[in-house]
Amino acid sequence: MKKLLVSTFLIAMVGCTTAENKPAQEKEKQKDETTKKTTHKYGGWYCPDNLNGFPAVDLKDWKKVPVINGRLPTEEEAKSEKSLIFVDTKSYPDAKAMDMKLPKLAKYYNDYSKKTEVIIVIQAIEVEKDSIVGFRYLNGGNGSAHYKDVTFISENEVANISDAQFVSFNIAINASDDKVWEVMTQSKFTPKLQPLFDIKDYLNKDWKTKSNINYNYTSLKNMTSEYANKLFGCWYIQNDYLIDSVGYVEKFLLLRSEETNQTELKIVCGPFKDDFETQQFVLHQWAEKVKQLSEE
Repeated sequence: MKKLLVSTFLIAMVGCTTAENKPAQEKEKQKDETTKKTTHKYGGWYCPDNLNGFPAVDLKDWKKVPVINGRLPTEEEAKSEKSLIFVDTKSYPDAKAMDMKLPKLAKYYNDYSKKTEVIIVIQAIEVEKDSIVGFRYLNGGNGSAHYKDVTFISENEVANISDAQFVSFNIAINASDDKVWEVMTQSKFTPKLQPLFDIKDYLNKDWKTKSNINYNYTSLKNMTSEYANKLFGCWYIQNDYLIDSVGYVEKFLLLRSEETNQTELKIVCGPFKDDFETQQFVLHQWAEKVKQLSEE
């Protein structure tokens, strides 16, 4: 995930959501010199922190996400949950929507999380003889890719995928984002938070030295990628894991409101199966403790 900050550049289109939940800029990976050169900049960006614009979706609900079929979206629609990419047809007169019924499920290898993820394709366009898809991650956030880089999943395959349930909620905290970040990450707060998720004290005593947050669900040996820092002005943590070949993620985003002097903590963790209700309870209890410690 650290690669994200050094290997991306900003372009003035529609992309990640800021603390004010306004369309900001897209982040596009630099192309390898051998990659086909194009003048458009629509494919290959990654916004995992856009939890306001594109919240997590349980797999059973993937067909319910809003989309636009049969045409390119308007600029206003591209700023909504219905779409991602606005193409100025004056600059790209050949641009058009691909002949494809949306939404569709697909698999996509994420260079940042270092794992193959199931995504929901909500947009497919042709521009400058190039084919681009816009998608949302099941665990929240969005991105785009070249059509050739995604593998669509057949209806039979979809039926065989187990339901993915994410614990996803927000909590308002009457403290600065810096204070909440301190509580969430600094080891001096670990003794007060660990009992909430490690009831039987199973964790090794040195686990926190290898973790970027005062929370732990799975073995750190299963981690594929980690990030904990400010991302476009907002404190953000994302930890990715592969557990028995199934992708698991933890996302914690802090949004500071100058109007209310509150910090909103947004949490997305999962997917969970049989222990969904247990982990939902644990995470709510953990978040309430973070709130209490931050407000003291």
